[in-house]
Amino acid sequence: MRGKLRSTELKSGRLSLYIDYFPAVWNPQKKAYTRREKLGLYLYKNPVTSLQKKENSLCMEIAEKIYLKRMNALMLEANGLFNQDALEADFYTYALNFIRAKQREKVDTMHYETAIKYLKKFVGDHFRFRHLDEEFLKKFKAFLLSTTSLKSEKVKLNQNSAASYYDKFALIVQTAFRDKYLQEDCTLRVPRISNVDSPREIIDDEELQLLLDNPCEDELVYRSSLFALMTGFRFSALRILKWGDLHYSNGQEAWYFHIIDPKPERSFKHYVSQQAVDLLGPRGEKDALVFPDLNYSRTRTKLKEWFSSVGMKDKAKFHNWRHKYATSLIEKGEDIYVVSKMLNHKHVKTTQIYAQVPDSNRVKAAMKLNYNLKPKPNDDAGIGTAD
Repeated sequence: MRGKLRSTELKSGRLSLYIDYFPAVWNPQKKAYTRREKLGLYLYKNPVTSLQKKENSLCMEIAEKIYLKRMNALMLEANGLFNQDALEADFYTYALNFIRAKQREKVDTMHYETAIKYLKKFVGDHFRFRHLDEEFLKKFKAFLLSTTSLKSEKVKLNQNSAASYYDKFALIVQTAFRDKYLQEDCTLRVPRISNVDSPREIIDDEELQLLLDNPCEDELVYRSSLFALMTGFRFSALRILKWGDLHYSNGQEAWYFHIIDPKPERSFKHYVSQQAVDLLGPRGEKDALVFPDLNYSRTRTKLKEWFSSVGMKDKAKFHNWRHKYATSLIEKGEDIYVVSKMLNHKHVKTTQIYAQVPDSNRVKAAMKLNYNLKPKPNDDAGIGTAD
C-alpha cells in the first residue's frame, strides 16, 4: 500500500492538496474504492506576501499530519490491527451519512432519524465512537424504556416504539463496526428490547362500510386509503410507488407491483386485484409517483377528521388498512403462509398477530360439535335461547 501527498492546479490558479493512493482504498462514506482523497486544503502557487507564505506553510503542515495519519491507519489495517484514531470520529456525522445512503436507496428513514433524536435527547449533541460500549447500550435501552415521547412530555414512549428505535440505532452501530469505526460489535452482548402484544384497534366490517358510506373529503387520502385496504401496502411503500413499478403478467393474467419494500428493505413482487388497479385511474409516466404529494402529516390529519366524523377517532391509523387487508384474507379462509407472503413478512410468526379468529367463525365452529347423547330421565329439554 502506497500513498503520496500531491497537488493539482485549479482554474483559480491555486493548488488543491490531495492524497494519491495506490492501489485504491475503501472509502466507508462513499461505499466505494477511491484513488484520490481531497483534503480541502489549498496553496498559493506563487505566494507573494508574508501572509500567503504563512498560510501555505500552515496548510502543508496540516496536510502532512493528515497524510501520516492515513498511512498509519492503512498500515494497521494491512496488519489486521485496529486504528484507535477511528474512535474519535463523530458518531452523528457517521449516522447522518448512513441515513442519507438509505434515502438514496429510497428507503424510509423516519425511524432511523427518530432514533438519533432520542440519542441526542439522552447524551446531547456531542457523541463519539469511543463512548460506545456494552454499558452505554444498556443505559440507552433503559432510557428508551423510561423516557417520554418526543411529541409530548406527558406521554411515555411505548415499549414497541422503544424497541424499534433501539433496533435502528443498533443497526447503525453494527454497520459502523463493519466499517472499522469500532473494535468490536458491542450490540451482540446486549439483548434487544422485546416487543409486547398490544390491543389492535382493527376495523370490523360494519365500521368499514360506515367509512365507505361517508368518504373522506381529501381525494388523495381517500384513494390511497382504499388502495392500502385492497393491497395491504404500508404507507412507506405507497409513498415510493411509481407507475413503472406496475406490470402485467400474461401467464397469471394479473397485475403486480415490483418494488424494494422500504421497511424490510428487500425486493417485493406483489400481485394486486383489477379493482385496485382501476382505483388508480389513468396511468402516468414511468418515473412519476402513483400518489404524488402524499405525506404523513397531511394523511394523519385527514384520517383523524374522517374517522372522527363517524365516531371512530381511536381507529384513525393508516396502518389499520393493512390490518384489515390481512384479517379479511384470513377470515375468508386464505392460508396464513400465503398471507405472510402477501404482506412481505420474513417470518410467518409476524403474520400470526392478524390471525385472530372472528366471533362469527367461532360460532360456526362451536355449532359443528353435536354428539348423540342418551337422555336421562326427567331431563329438561334444554336451556334454549336467552330471553
